[in-house]
Parts: sequence; C-alpha cells; structure tokens
Amino acid sequence: MALNLLALKALIFLASQNGITGMVRISTPHLARVLGTSQQSASRVLIRLEKERLIERRNVGRTGYARITELGYRQLVDLYSDLRLVLERPLDYVIEGKVFSGLGEGAYYMSLPGYRQQFREKLGFDPYPGTLNVRLLSVDAIANRRVLERLADIRIEGFRNGSRTYGGLRAITGTFNDSELCAILFIERSHYGEDVIEVISPVYLRGKYGLRDGDKVRIRVTIPKERVDRERVDQEGAAAISASG
Repeated sequence: MALNLLALKALIFLASQNGITGMVRISTPHLARVLGTSQQSASRVLIRLEKERLIERRNVGRTGYARITELGYRQLVDLYSDLRLVLERPLDYVIEGKVFSGLGEGAYYMSLPGYRQQFREKLGFDPYPGTLNVRLLSVDAIANRRVLERLADIRIEGFRNGSRTYGGLRAITGTFNDSELCAILFIERSHYGEDVIEVISPVYLRGKYGLRDGDKVRIRVTIPKERVDRERVDQEGAAAISASG
C-alpha cells in the first residue's frame, strides 16, 4: 500500500506517543497541528489509516483513542529499513575536471624528504614525485571540493629546511578514474583558486592513462555518513557560537 506523506507522519506521530504498545489519546485538532494541515484533512488521514487496518480506533465518551496495528507496525519497520539503506550508506563525492599543466613546482615539492616521509606514513603510499592539476568543470564539483576540504583530516605538517620554511597542507584519499588510489591535496599556500585541485598518486597518472591537457578525469572520495554528520554538527555549533558572540 502506498501512503502519502500526511499518513506516514500520522503513523510516526502515533508511534512516538507509544501507540505501538497501547491506545493513546488523539484528537483531530491536535493531529492537524502536528501535521500542519486542516482538521478535515487530519480526520481523513485517520479514517484512511483505520480503513487500511494500520490503526485501530476507539471512542470513550467524546475522547478518541488509537493504536498502531501489527500491519501498521510492519509498515513502519519497512520504512525504517528503506531509510537506513539511503541515509546510513557512505556518501560519494565526485569531482570532475580537466587536466592542465601547472608551473612545474609539484615535482620539486613532492621530492622533498620533509613531505615525502609524511606522505608515506600518513597516506599509506609513496607518491610519484609530481602533482596532477585538475581544473573543475562545474558548480557541483566546486561545491564538493569545499566539502572535502573541510573533511580532509590527514595533516601534513610544514617544516624548515635551512633558511627556508615550507607550509603545511591537508589531504584526503580517494580513487582516480574509479580505479587508481590517489589523494587530493589542500595546500595552505597554494596559488590556485577553489576551481583547481592537485592530485597525487603512487603512479605517474599522466603516463599510465595517457593524459594530455584538456582530458577529462574524475576523482571519487567515499566518506562514512556519520563523519559527514559530525562535520555538519560541528559547523552548526561554530555558527551558533559566532552568532551569539
């Protein structure tokens, strides 16, 4: 049976009032306020749920009561199972863009021992000495880049080499063209804007895939749902603190 949104919300509301284990008091004015609809619509919702044997209703004097039937309970369990499949699965962030030649500095920086040792230890692979520059193609790709920059939690510390100081960066791992292990670098002192990402990998990506400037590539990063939720909560908390200050 296909229930509309109001009917589902009414069933969920009854469950929240312990209507699974016993009769609960219910009135159409109260239900209408919960559902954000008219009393007539709320009454029709209850009539439909009763007609389809999802709830049982009883009147004691002028007071109405209802409880969820076994059939209604199974409907809620099925809904919960379907929602879990959607809401708890890992989230795939896909970034598409076109390869372009940079300033040639990637090979130099990637060859520095101060960076390479950290890459081996924290990324789990020894990167090819060079970065692949990718210019993003769409608003969605730029939006996903922003999210991934916030979620990037692999910290590569800056260091000092003689009289020169090298800045830090953060990274997040993913797959290149759905097959090759890679990492996106978010460099503190990058001269590129947010429409560009720099990608590293254990292999020479240009050579292995025969890439030329202008070729389209795709980077996919899979993030556990609970980690994304934590980031959103942290952001909301920070925003609330900022607003209150």
